[in-house]
Amino acid sequence: MELSALVNLRMMYGAAVVGAGLVGAITLIAPSTAGRYIFAEATEIDVFMRILGALWLAIGLVAVAGFSDPVRYLPVLLIQLVYKSAWLAFAAYPALASGKSSAGLIALTLLFTMWVLALAILIPFRALMFTAI
Repeated sequence: MELSALVNLRMMYGAAVVGAGLVGAITLIAPSTAGRYIFAEATEIDVFMRILGALWLAIGLVAVAGFSDPVRYLPVLLIQLVYKSAWLAFAAYPALASGKSSAGLIALTLLFTMWVLALAILIPFRALMFTAI
């Protein structure tokens, strides 16, 4: 694989470490802060928010390993591609289309859309197929 492709993947892993890892840690360690700033002023901290925080923290922690072997850890990026695409298709875009939007939803939708597009372009799917064998 070309050096530039590996650098791009490492950048995506770095963004996953910072984005998912940091948000997941805040959600688990300071759930009221997460509720206020990440979950649109949520005042009830429920088990589902904590599950999501644990998932994000796990993605961030495993993404650290992607720095050393970007191809072997491609499934971490693939998981992000799939779950963010599903959220966009089944939650964000329908909410926006029905007029149920907020500044937070619009911002997160834009961020996730850019992230999904970047992953779709940067993930070497051929290499992903061969790492599964």
